[in-house]
Amino acid sequence: MENYIKECLGVDVLEKKYTLPKEFPMYLKNNYSYSLLTIHGVDCLFVKPKEFSLPIYKKHILKIGELSGLPVVLNFNRITPYQRNVLISNNIPFIVDESQIYMPFLAICLTEKYEKTIKIEKFSPITQLVFLYLFFYKHYVTVTDLSKILCYSSMSIHRAYLALVECGLYQYSVDGVKKYLEPTMPDDQLLKSAEPYMVNPITKTYHCMLENNEPSFLKSGLYALSSKTMLEIGENERCFAVCKHEVDHIYNVVSQEQAENQPTYLVQCWSYNPRFLTESDCVDDISLVLSLKNIEDERVQQAVDEIRSKYKW
Repeated sequence: MENYIKECLGVDVLEKKYTLPKEFPMYLKNNYSYSLLTIHGVDCLFVKPKEFSLPIYKKHILKIGELSGLPVVLNFNRITPYQRNVLISNNIPFIVDESQIYMPFLAICLTEKYEKTIKIEKFSPITQLVFLYLFFYKHYVTVTDLSKILCYSSMSIHRAYLALVECGLYQYSVDGVKKYLEPTMPDDQLLKSAEPYMVNPITKTYHCMLENNEPSFLKSGLYALSSKTMLEIGENERCFAVCKHEVDHIYNVVSQEQAENQPTYLVQCWSYNPRFLTESDCVDDISLVLSLKNIEDERVQQAVDEIRSKYKW
């Protein structure tokens, strides 16, 4: 249980020895087993019932909390959807081994089976970033580890994992105490199945005056496509990608009208950081294709198809 909580939340979890207070009545000692965990600095008393009855437990939890002086969390091996909904509606903290956490006193509600009922229509930026990272690097990586790599919270990565599972693209696997995702289909089928969910990463485009040197951003757009294929582009079609954290490093911005008769280049602001997905000076192939899907130029689409063919996509 400690490993599951730590994996999901990315916080320190420590099990401590716990001795029941002498004031505990025999019916509480005999009907539950107890363990004390410190979660992110907060001591919590976990109780596992031998037999569970909600009306009885609602009375017991008040007494346990009063005698222990600790927040009390109900611990199950498994739970039915009805029981889960009733516990949440009664604001009763609980954890189900390896699948669900509801601890409102810590502002935590992670219920995998509950979230899986939510229909995914389009990837969020972080879900798309996680999908592409897993696709390109083939890493079997835990939530905690990937949160450190991509610089997002464990909670955000966990939600992205749930979305990929909900879409049927990945499934959970467990290796010892490590829980990670693995694809449910080969790469070519994975891309075809993921494409309806994937979105254009570009959120805004800037026109910039070209000075002596090109910026140190990643090549994107037609500029990246020309580097990956035989496509030829014009001088003013050079394009680069940045994430929102790099927008402050964009200089010499001009209007589209001002850019028409001067040497300029384009800078695209992306909804996720493209540097996490490539080791070259260009953005990754899949994001590039997504950013160019709506360009009707036949020569551009022929070059895009050349990129697609690399992945049998």
